[in-house]
Amino acid sequence: MTDSLSVRELYDITSKSYDSLYRDEQFRKYSIIFDKIGRKHLGQVADIGCGTGLLLDYIKENNYDFEKYVCLDISEGMITKAREKHGCDPRTIYLIADAEQPPFIDKAFTEVFMITVWNNIMDKEKALRETLRIAAEEGLVIITVLSKVEDTTPDQIMHSFKVLAEEKDIVYIYIKPPSKSDNS
Repeated sequence: MTDSLSVRELYDITSKSYDSLYRDEQFRKYSIIFDKIGRKHLGQVADIGCGTGLLLDYIKENNYDFEKYVCLDISEGMITKAREKHGCDPRTIYLIADAEQPPFIDKAFTEVFMITVWNNIMDKEKALRETLRIAAEEGLVIITVLSKVEDTTPDQIMHSFKVLAEEKDIVYIYIKPPSKSDNS
């Protein structure tokens, strides 16, 4: 397990070559995810661990629509690369922060993606709590976990997560239920 500083440094270093090394692999994951969830319109999207913005590349290239897209990554190099590619889109916001402390209000996002990030997170329970906190009621949460790495998985922390697909990564899905009203 690596600490946050070394993860940040690693991704700062690889940010310049990340797309050429991992684009095809990541696009295969995205294709599987979007085929399974069947959505063409997205609302308020949080891309936790956005890297160089490859998920946003995929969404735009495949004509998915979205209202607002927040790219969040711990690596300044990754955020810089994502901004270079998508900076002129007024619907997109870029933030340097980590998954354990996302600077968002409760229930802000209709879709929260955490693709190829889980295995780099130190405090997985805290990151999962924060991810669920920022997901809107009936919001979709997608988390991928490298299947070759023995690690705590989202469904071990919270049993409501279900496996959506299993390839090189295991794709977990959770749809946040609506709050129970006090009028019951």
